Amino acid sequence: MKTHILVQPYMRGIGEDVINPGSDRQRYQDLLDNLTTQMQFADDNGYYGFCMTEHHLQVEGIETTTNPILWNMHVANHTKHLKVGQVGMCLPAHNPVTLAEDLAMLDHMTKGRLYVGFVRGNTPRWLNTLAQHLNISTSQSDKSEVDMRNRRLFEENFRIIKKLWTEDTINFQGEFWNIPPKDPIEWHFPPTKMWAREGDIDENHIIQRVGIVPKPYQDPHPPIYAPFSWSMDTCRFWAREGGKMVSFVGKNDFIDITIDEYVKEAESVGRQVARNDVLALGGHLVIGRNEKEAKKHKETFENLFNTAYNVPPYKVPMGRLWEGSIQQVIDQVGTLKESYGVDEFVCWHHVGYFPQEEELAMLDAFGEVIKALK
Repeated sequence: MKTHILVQPYMRGIGEDVINPGSDRQRYQDLLDNLTTQMQFADDNGYYGFCMTEHHLQVEGIETTTNPILWNMHVANHTKHLKVGQVGMCLPAHNPVTLAEDLAMLDHMTKGRLYVGFVRGNTPRWLNTLAQHLNISTSQSDKSEVDMRNRRLFEENFRIIKKLWTEDTINFQGEFWNIPPKDPIEWHFPPTKMWAREGDIDENHIIQRVGIVPKPYQDPHPPIYAPFSWSMDTCRFWAREGGKMVSFVGKNDFIDITIDEYVKEAESVGRQVARNDVLALGGHLVIGRNEKEAKKHKETFENLFNTAYNVPPYKVPMGRLWEGSIQQVIDQVGTLKESYGVDEFVCWHHVGYFPQEEELAMLDAFGEVIKALK
């Protein structure tokens, strides 16, 4: 059994009434220290991976996950075994060439401890700001033109990244990106003339193909994970592309539907997959060492969720909770593992919101679950 920690870093604690704590330098140092301590604890207690979502401009101090790639590097440098990744990087907000390079470099610098994740983006404040040059905004999987444009860019960026990782040099002409650009680049660099692969430049010294440095450390590339809620278009896309989905949906009957759809689509493109290749099941970590503590953690989290998640612009359902006593969560995870053949689980875990000792205690308690279900 592999257990990932999806960290949501907070720069405000329970009950704090403070304006824009995300701008507070000392709070960020405190967050950095607390997160480092917790991930070192996780590294020593059976956890498999650390990951983050991507958000920007979160000055309210909620989910301050600016640049998961740098967080990955920091955690990898302070641990020995934890895999590090993102669930995920928002593809419509990034230049696919530089993102492919950054992730490949991180894969080398961690000696293959990296996994990668990609999402379409659900936060208009920062996605619409970062992707404005491509006329991209957030969407709700409603098949509107805004939604379909976002999805087309997402899929195009992924195809570019995958080609850059797996091919020596590429020429890609798409709806949003032309690599190299359509405007010819005349190139008289002597090393290119001497050592470039045939076809990279033409007889008129115009660049035809380009490649990134480095290729990923892992061959052909790091494992891919992708958050998933309800969209079967997303399910079928990752079935074709070989990404493992991460689901916090709490309805267990939906698991069978998703797995069956994924396996069917994968087989249609010649991919043979097992049921445990499809999903990692996630839950919000509100476990307690006793009934009283578990109840307090759940009530505190529910209040936070109804303040920061089940509200505009997100309006998302809470989904699964890893709740109750250690034995109750052992039973819950064990049943999912046995019923659906799932062998990867994810703990949505806040760092900086609960007191540090309580957050460490939650990790410790779920560590007992990991030991029991090895």
